[in-house]
Amino acid sequence: MPKTAAKAKLRVERDSDFLANAPEISIFLACYDLVKELRRLERAFNAEELSDRAYFRQFNAVLLQLTAIAAATERFDIVFPVMDYGRFSPFFWRWFNWWDDYLQGLTTRQIGQIERQARQRAVSTHRPDDHWVRYRHSPAFTLVMS
Repeated sequence: MPKTAAKAKLRVERDSDFLANAPEISIFLACYDLVKELRRLERAFNAEELSDRAYFRQFNAVLLQLTAIAAATERFDIVFPVMDYGRFSPFFWRWFNWWDDYLQGLTTRQIGQIERQARQRAVSTHRPDDHWVRYRHSPAFTLVMS
């Protein structure tokens, strides 16, 4: 098994101004990027491209960022989004899956436009239809234990 020592390059904005004032779509996109990175790490670990040590070090660094961003979703009426380190509430996953499914239905161009607007904080009320409260609550990643 190759012993990869590459560090996770993903760094998401998490200053207090961003967490307190960013539009909902911006918070979701930050969570989404972190979840994508966790999934990538999980695939690399399962393919034996990462040593146990490298995997857990990188995974924990990304999970720490996701925990901070997820906690900020309380602003959007997500009840107790972080239950414990690495454990997110069903309410958080309902909200996350609701946004995730919505974005999967958009074209690459539409997503790019929304991301640009979100970076400029020009999108403050953009949301998918319906409501996330009755959405599926399945987690978007699993914790791999060796």
